Amino acid sequence: MSSPSIQLQLPVPAYEVKGYHFGERVRSRIILWARHLGDDVVLPVGAHVKAIGHGRVVWSEIRPGSRERRNWGGLVVVEHTHKTSQAPFYSLYGHMKDLEVKVGDQVETGRLLGNVAPGPSPENGWWKTPHLHFGIYVGPWTDAVLPGYKRFFDDRTKFAWWRDPQQFIEEYNRG
Repeated sequence: MSSPSIQLQLPVPAYEVKGYHFGERVRSRIILWARHLGDDVVLPVGAHVKAIGHGRVVWSEIRPGSRERRNWGGLVVVEHTHKTSQAPFYSLYGHMKDLEVKVGDQVETGRLLGNVAPGPSPENGWWKTPHLHFGIYVGPWTDAVLPGYKRFFDDRTKFAWWRDPQQFIEEYNRG
């Protein structure tokens, strides 16, 4: 684990959730019923996505999925150490192309991780709209890809292990 960050920053300067918000209930032909485990920030293709704080990359991979079964596309997960509790937490960045980091890399606040991928494409996991899925995970890391949704029948994660990203960063920086 890395040394704690003094302050966290949002992964993109124009952070405005125009897609699904954290915790929002989602129902579609593809997803069925679920709760969204992050924020979807609609951005132009190629927008730079940066690390929110100091940390270590624990996942960096293109998970393309298919038109029938969408996925993350380019996904990076960074492990951070909380400055007060020393507990690990993880920032997730999905639907990116041109991944700039690999597993084991140490990153500093503001380090370029990748760029928003065009949609639909393998790099954005076949979603129509170019966007960044940004999430904060505080549960146990099992070296396995994390979901973007919590489905009622899926035991890979618990909703309690996820945090509203903007709120988490604001509280972290106040603490």
